[in-house]
Amino acid sequence: MASNKQSNYIRKERIPVSSAIPSVKLVLSSLPGRPAPAQRSGQSESLLTNHFTCEFEKNLPLYQYDVAIEELGSISGEWYEVKGRTRCALTMQSIVSNGGFAPNVIVWYDEQKCLYSTSQLSSPKLIHSPNGQSRLNIKSLANQWSTDDIQNYIAGKAEEYPYDAVRILETLLKKSLQGRIHVVNNNCYFLDEVAKPVGGGLYERLGFVQSLNLSSRRITLSIQTKLTTFYPEMSLLDFVHTHIGGKRVPNEYECKKLSRILKNCLVVTQQSNWKQVFEIDQFDKRRPSEITIESGATLIEYFKNEKNIQLNQTNYPCVQVYLPNEYDKPCHLPLEVCRIQPWQVYDKPLSKAQEAQQPRKYIPKPYERYNAIMNMLRKCDYNSRSNRLCREVGFKIDDNQMLSLNARVLTQPQIETGPNSRANVRIGRIPLDGHLFTPKPLLTLAITYFGNDIEREKDLMRAFTDTLLQVSLFHRVDQYKSIE
Repeated sequence: MASNKQSNYIRKERIPVSSAIPSVKLVLSSLPGRPAPAQRSGQSESLLTNHFTCEFEKNLPLYQYDVAIEELGSISGEWYEVKGRTRCALTMQSIVSNGGFAPNVIVWYDEQKCLYSTSQLSSPKLIHSPNGQSRLNIKSLANQWSTDDIQNYIAGKAEEYPYDAVRILETLLKKSLQGRIHVVNNNCYFLDEVAKPVGGGLYERLGFVQSLNLSSRRITLSIQTKLTTFYPEMSLLDFVHTHIGGKRVPNEYECKKLSRILKNCLVVTQQSNWKQVFEIDQFDKRRPSEITIESGATLIEYFKNEKNIQLNQTNYPCVQVYLPNEYDKPCHLPLEVCRIQPWQVYDKPLSKAQEAQQPRKYIPKPYERYNAIMNMLRKCDYNSRSNRLCREVGFKIDDNQMLSLNARVLTQPQIETGPNSRANVRIGRIPLDGHLFTPKPLLTLAITYFGNDIEREKDLMRAFTDTLLQVSLFHRVDQYKSIE
């Protein structure tokens, strides 16, 4: 039978525990050294890179113009500059396709404030769209370059890297695929590529990023493929149903989860004809009948009387939103008047449920990576005669094979740590396994300057070496001599 009576118990004094420090002098092992190779080490291989040799026409002028896309205000009757890359791009396409420029003039536009051409255009100049409600304002010639700037750098005749000329030609390559791709954060996605669902209403797309690279004696175009997760282009209410797995009102837990997933997601609204953009902050547990505006009207009354919209899904919670960059002015919207803006990257970590629906992540095999890059380049088809922009600048690319280089695959060194004992080398590191070793001193440390004017940069180099010494002392690196 158990007793509730507590016996008198005297707790013994706890003996403090500390690290064991030997009282005798330790004889420490020395760090194992890398054996000197008796012969050329490694296996010779021919490696493929994700680079492709390309070329442009020589001595071709590249003009950059400061421009603005403008629209005529319906009430004020005054011209104002248009904001938003999509609207600017559509207006420019309309002007070009309707004969805004002479047939022999080729232009490409960065969808912001720069227009490029191989022809010299008069400026300032206004080019109106067919309906007269928008126009292109060519303000001035900002600068001029040439493809020879690139050729001279490659040939070693120029020391300054031609960033602007390269940037203009990279923009041209993207624009040459206009109508076939969508560009998000410098990544290109073909419109006819089928998006792959990843669970919870989200989708994954295979895209690519490309860049021109200048090296000795050649120009190359590098292609890198990339998988990106996106929000779907659908009504916000449909997304909620898809995410929770049914056409019903989400519960409190699901609303918290939706708030986390949709945080900072952009939506457009029905009352603005799907033009006004709002940024989601969180789900509000209140319904449209429980939220009032400054006039005292509920959201149901406001949308019916002011926007001529009859709300039908009034049992659903609302979302708290902001106008972009106006986070001190929150407002609320019913789910049924919101639509998720297309081509938004979902950059939050996938949930465990979403990861469970995905095949296990693994490093692509070499042939899979090779095929993905080659297929993407062939789909670009830069050498096509119908690609007018590429033909204008004489762009040609060897898309039959990647560049190859000769290399050696180094064999793992066999390092002896004692009689019949070898070190366990793991990705270039040697675990000490609890053993103590005598650190190997660096007898000489040199810092090399690769610039062109050592006298001008002498103070900067001295500041760098002083900082290096201070940081090394912080990390307990003993110093016996100063760096000279």
